[in-house]
Amino acid sequence: MKVLVCGKGGSGKSTIVAMLGKYLAGKGYRVLIVDADESNPGLYRMLGVERRRTLVEHFGGRRAIKEKKFELPGRIEDIPNDVVSAKGNLMVVSVGKIERAGEGCACPIAFLAREFVKNLKLRDGEVVLVDAEAGVEHLGRGMDSAVDVIVNVLEPSVESIELSKKIEEMTGVRKVRLLNKALPGVGIEAEVEIPYMEEIVRNGLMGKEVEVVPQIEELWERIRGV
Repeated sequence: MKVLVCGKGGSGKSTIVAMLGKYLAGKGYRVLIVDADESNPGLYRMLGVERRRTLVEHFGGRRAIKEKKFELPGRIEDIPNDVVSAKGNLMVVSVGKIERAGEGCACPIAFLAREFVKNLKLRDGEVVLVDAEAGVEHLGRGMDSAVDVIVNVLEPSVESIELSKKIEEMTGVRKVRLLNKALPGVGIEAEVEIPYMEEIVRNGLMGKEVEVVPQIEELWERIRGV
């Protein structure tokens, strides 16, 4: 199964991806997390793994991507070792990052992310989790065509609710609506709720790995359609 996690910036997408990845790996799944956010560097820290080369770097840079001078892996085991950070049966791959001012738009990174995920053929017990960039540009570029399910993450804010509705409207892929940082007495419709937890914020400020919260099990059941 391939799962895209998207939503407003700051809603907790990367945190949810990290928790879900750790939960599934603990249940014996072979998990590949695809970091498709060209800006946020925090996912590796949340998982306690070291950053490696990006796919863009491995394939020779932006020009090679634009000219389509690369061969995509068809299976998880075919992904080049120099781009994979691993911890047990959990693996992380970063598609590409914006590193310098004036280096251009993220278009080649977005293209490669979509084609990389789409080209992977999964076996039973394998799950791909895609940590998307903030907003909906990745949907405009067809990232939803590469996945089976979308986790639509929102937080208690008007902007997040509006963006969540836009995500619902933009794609026909099956979606699970997750309310993160839920507050008592603030009613926002969602299939899964994770309450606001100070401990998560404090651990993040200290650079600690994320710990899986109980609601992640319910999220996985929803993703599976159980």
